[in-house]
Amino acid sequence: MRILQGKDDIFLDLKQKFWNTYKTGLMYWPFAQLTNFSLAPVHWRTAYTGLCGFLWATFLCYSQQSGDGTLKWVFIFLHSKEAEDAKSPEKFLHPKP
Repeated sequence: MRILQGKDDIFLDLKQKFWNTYKTGLMYWPFAQLTNFSLAPVHWRTAYTGLCGFLWATFLCYSQQSGDGTLKWVFIFLHSKEAEDAKSPEKFLHPKP
């Protein structure tokens, strides 16, 4: 991606985020496959794995843009959105047309 973005150091993201992303994947995928083979019915396993892959790809995209390769940043992002919404309840009470 860094080549397509025209960045100077193309290995910077690899140096900064690889091990964090790898460790996050080691926590995510075994849990996803454990639940897939133990809880999901046989006819839903492919769809469940597809959903898990979609969530993983979403995490990778978010991590590439603004995270550090850990799930901590996703929770911080979600928590900041909740705090922002709690501070401004008027947008829910009086939505703009």
